[in-house]
Amino acid sequence: MDATQFSAELEARLKAIPDLGGRAYDGYIPGKIPTDGAGYVLPYVLFFAGIPADIGDPDLTGMTDTLVHDWAPQTNCVGPTPGHARKCAEIVAAALTNTRIGNHRLHVDTDAFRVAVPIKDDQATPARFFLPLSWRLTTT
Repeated sequence: MDATQFSAELEARLKAIPDLGGRAYDGYIPGKIPTDGAGYVLPYVLFFAGIPADIGDPDLTGMTDTLVHDWAPQTNCVGPTPGHARKCAEIVAAALTNTRIGNHRLHVDTDAFRVAVPIKDDQATPARFFLPLSWRLTTT
């Protein structure tokens, strides 16, 4: 699989989470975020998915196995309050942990820097909180 396929499958999994109502965005938000009656943003996920890195070991000829990849996407779980961001992260973690992307399984990246508390984004209007989750998928 290539990066486009990996990203498309991740986006499909995120959009299928019932509590998010399809509010999952690949790298940017293409318009106005839906809000509730009070003007607060509804929880959503913004994900960042780069390209898989080749991690195969060189063989005796010095050639690297290009079929072994390491893919490390990130999901930012967003809500109008820290509690909403945490709940969004719990929902996303439950939905994505061990999910299949292609023929491989997505796992929480235990080696990545972990953010313990939601981060306030007050540059957006209205202000919102986000909690990043790092993921890892290794092909073999």
